[in-house]
Amino acid sequence: MATNNEVIEAIYAEIERQAKALSGKTSLNASSQASALKDLAVAYRLTAGGPQPGGSVVNG
Repeated sequence: MATNNEVIEAIYAEIERQAKALSGKTSLNASSQASALKDLAVAYRLTAGGPQPGGSVVNG
C-alpha cells in the first residue's frame, strides 16, 4: 500500500502533467484553458491542506 506522502506526490505529479498538457492544446480556447488551470490550482490547494481561499475560517 502506498504511503500518504507517495499519494500526495503522485497527485502533484498528475497535476503538473495535466497543466503541461493544457499548454500544448491548441484546440482549447483561452477561456477553457483558464478554467482547467483554475481547477488544477484548486486540486493543488486541497491536496496541500491548510486554509483555503474563500473559506469560512477566520484566524485572529
